Amino acid sequence: MGTDINTALVDIVDRALEAGWQPIDLVHATKRRFSQRTSRLVVACIAVHSRRQSAAERAPADWLDQLHTLGVYHRARGTIVGGAADPVPTWARHEKVHPDDVAPTAGDVLVFLRSLRHLQQIGPLPSQWPASNKGAGGGRPTATTPQGEVEPKLLNRVRALLAKAESTAFEAEAEAFTAKAQQLMTQHSIDVAMLAASTALGARRGVVVRRVHVDDPYAGEKSVFLAAIARVNGVRCVWSPEAGFSTLIGFPVDVQLSDLLFTSLLVQATRSSAEATAHDRRLRTAAFRRAFMVAFADRVAERLDQSRRQATVDAGQHYGEGMLPVLAKREAEVDEVYREVFPKVVTRKARSYDAHGWHAGRAAGDRADIGAGAAIAAGDPR
Repeated sequence: MGTDINTALVDIVDRALEAGWQPIDLVHATKRRFSQRTSRLVVACIAVHSRRQSAAERAPADWLDQLHTLGVYHRARGTIVGGAADPVPTWARHEKVHPDDVAPTAGDVLVFLRSLRHLQQIGPLPSQWPASNKGAGGGRPTATTPQGEVEPKLLNRVRALLAKAESTAFEAEAEAFTAKAQQLMTQHSIDVAMLAASTALGARRGVVVRRVHVDDPYAGEKSVFLAAIARVNGVRCVWSPEAGFSTLIGFPVDVQLSDLLFTSLLVQATRSSAEATAHDRRLRTAAFRRAFMVAFADRVAERLDQSRRQATVDAGQHYGEGMLPVLAKREAEVDEVYREVFPKVVTRKARSYDAHGWHAGRAAGDRADIGAGAAIAAGDPR
């Protein structure tokens, strides 16, 4: 095994990263197919790629952020970590893999990576990186997507509200905290849109494309959950089952909110599902949990939509008749980018779900007192 398998693995990772896959995508897909341990072999190959491509000096900021998450990029020093030696023996040594398992595992990963299809490009490919990623002043590498529309202070408030929603044992409180987060972000989204319109900034400059990785079990149902939340916030969402991620297309504040809400509500849905089956073992089936997840998302999305609509009405009283054309233009801009990134999207037929799980999920989402109650006022961390 030795040089040949190392060369083959590094080459296939190179090709995948030139075929629309990004570092986090490859590692996530490998982890879904095999294991966390095996996915770190791909990380080792990405380190080799990063060193050869001079990623620290050439890659855009969002790519370097992914490398930092994977442990391949040291942000403080601005250098690549690892990648100087052959990836297979490096991985096997660090993971203490039995010698008899190294070649079969590396071979399985190679076959899997070769089977990956091309993805829609959402940023510059390594072959398209400039000679230097530093701005004119030699500062932080430039990003490939518009930045700065989401205020850190606001995001901290939203995260605090969602943390309260996840920690409370009372569904009405959880949903009230979530509704408040939706309200704050909707107000901010409209404020950003009106500011951009008043300063003659092109709306198209603000549309971003982000991939959200979805873990098993029930990844398909979780993707439906994410799509329901994204739809409320004016974000287009496309599920890629083979890759295990959904692609969000929208304005930064709306994409950020959809991602944050998905993470928080998934925690709440999992807890509610466990409570619904705690006293009846017959309900502890995959069919019940799948149905519960989708129904919970469906009902919560309806309630979040009510919160967003009310916030929009309130904003209309402040901005007047000029607000609706601005929002309509933003929607058109999102749709335009969506059609460019996904010109051949296939709509899948909705599957049928377990009736008990569906009704239980709807009930769990329906019991919450969204948009009202003392929890909103008490939970607004200013």
